[in-house]
Amino acid sequence: MRTATNTLGDTFATIETVNSDAGPFFNIRLFREELPDMRLQVAHSDIEKRTKEEISETEVLERHLVQSLARFGFTRGDLKQ
Repeated sequence: MRTATNTLGDTFATIETVNSDAGPFFNIRLFREELPDMRLQVAHSDIEKRTKEEISETEVLERHLVQSLARFGFTRGDLKQ
């Protein structure tokens, strides 16, 4: 499990990678100031792996995580802490 705080400092996330028969995904719990906690699950489909560059399934999932958490003020740098 890893943790991250967004750039604004108002949201803290715990991120757990889960490996299932259907493929890996992230279980995320967001703790936000003055708002209820939120839970998310972030996964991807095989169609998202179709790119011009060769990237691993792990990188596809990581990119999807960054895109999904961007709406809560997280950047790629916040998630690499």
